[in-house]
Amino acid sequence: MNFIWNAGAKSVCCIAIVFAFNSRAAAQQIGVTPPGSAASVVQLDYEALFQQMYKAPSNLDVSFKFAEQAVARGDYEAAIGALERMLFFNPNLPRVKLELGVLYFKLGSFELARSYFQDAVKGADVPDEIRAQVRAYLAEIDRRLSRYEYGVFLQAGMRYQTNANVGPNSLMVRALGQDAILGNQYGKQPDWNSFETVSAYYAYKMNMRGDAIEVTFQGLNSNQLKLNQFDLGLVELTVGQRVAVGQNSSFKYYGIGDQVWLGGANYFSAGGGGLSARTIIGNLGIVEAYVEDRHRTFFDSLNYPTASQQTSDLITSAVSTDLAFGSLHWTTRVGYDDNRAIFDYNSYKRYSIDVAFPYAFALLLFGQPHQFVLAPTAGYSRADYAAPNAIVDPTIARHDNEQHYGVIFDAQIVGSYGIRTQVLYYKIDSNLPNYTTNNFSVAVGPTYRF
Repeated sequence: MNFIWNAGAKSVCCIAIVFAFNSRAAAQQIGVTPPGSAASVVQLDYEALFQQMYKAPSNLDVSFKFAEQAVARGDYEAAIGALERMLFFNPNLPRVKLELGVLYFKLGSFELARSYFQDAVKGADVPDEIRAQVRAYLAEIDRRLSRYEYGVFLQAGMRYQTNANVGPNSLMVRALGQDAILGNQYGKQPDWNSFETVSAYYAYKMNMRGDAIEVTFQGLNSNQLKLNQFDLGLVELTVGQRVAVGQNSSFKYYGIGDQVWLGGANYFSAGGGGLSARTIIGNLGIVEAYVEDRHRTFFDSLNYPTASQQTSDLITSAVSTDLAFGSLHWTTRVGYDDNRAIFDYNSYKRYSIDVAFPYAFALLLFGQPHQFVLAPTAGYSRADYAAPNAIVDPTIARHDNEQHYGVIFDAQIVGSYGIRTQVLYYKIDSNLPNYTTNNFSVAVGPTYRF
C-alpha cells in the first residue's frame, strides 16, 4: 500500500484579455465618454460636488460626499484634501480622522496614518467601533514597519481513527488479476495516536516596498498506540525571496526541502523549488497561485520493502483564495498534481478542490470575551494512474475518487492558548477493491500561538 504525503501545490494565474469592437467600447478605450452614458452622469455628479465644495468649503456634508466619490474612483489624494478641509472647520470629527488614517494607510504613508488614528481616539466620547478599528490598524502598522515578522502555531493532542491503517472496506481484493481474500490483519483497524504539530513563519523585510526573505517550517510527529508501522514524522522547510509588485501584489521564488519518516524508518526525502504570485483584490481578500517541483527519493525498509518503487518527480500546482463578503468568509484551493514515478503504476495525475467556511465569533465567558472559530470543510479529488500494477491486476489501471467532509472548531481559552477539535470523514471509491476505503477521525488538543 502506498503512503504519499504531498505539500501544497502552486501555479501561475492566467489573465484573460477581452477586446471591444463596438464604437462605445472603442471610445472608452481612448478615454472618451459617450454622451448620455452612466459614466458621464457619474462624472458630472463628481464635478458638481467639487464645485459645491469649492464654493462652500464649510459645508461638511458636501465635502464628505465628494470624499466618498473620490475614494470610489481611487483618487485618494483628492479625498484626503476634502477630509482635511473638513477638519479645518471642525477638528472634533473622529470618523473623519479615521478615514484619513485609512487613506494614508492605503497610500503607504504609515506614520501619517498612525498620527490620524491616534488623534481619532483621543476624545472621551469616541465610539467603541472606531476604537476597535484604530487598534487593528495600529497593530497592522507596527507589523508592517517592523524589520521582521514571525508567527508560530503549535498543537498537541490525541486522535482516534476507525481505519488507522487505510485498510480496504472488503477483504475480497484483486491479486495477480484474480480475486483473493486478505487476512484479517490487513483489513480496517481502528487505533488511537498522539500527535504534535508546528507551523512557523519568519520574514526579514529588506525595504518598505514589501521585498522580504521568507522562511516557513512545517512539522508533524504522530505515534500510534497499536499500529506502530504507521508512526509518522515529517518536516518541510522553504526559504525564498518575496518581491513586491506595486502596493497589493507580489511574487516569490523559493527552495523546498522535505523529510518523511514512516514506521520509525526513513520513508522519503525531497528537494525542489517553487514560484508563487499573490495579489489583494480590493476589500475582498487574497488570491495566490503557485507551482512547485520536487524530486522525491523513497527508501525501502522492513515495513515497506518496495517503497523505492515510488521514487518520482512531483509537480504540484494550485490556486488558493481567502475571500470575504460581509460576514461570509471562505477559503478555497484548486489543485493539480503530476507524479512521474520510476515505475509507471505509481505515476498519477490528481485533480482536487477543497473549500472551508470559517466563521469567527466572540462569547463572554467568566466576564471576559473569548474568540471562537467554526470552520466546516469539504473536498473532492480524482487520481488517475498511468498503468496497471501487475501484482494487483495486470489489465486494470487504478482510478480513485475521494471525497471528505469535516469541521474544525477553535476555542480561545486564555490569551494565546486554546483548544482545537477536528472531525473528519473521508471515503475513496476506486475501480479496484484494494483501494476502496473510508475513515472517520476525531482529533482534539491544546493550541498555542505567538
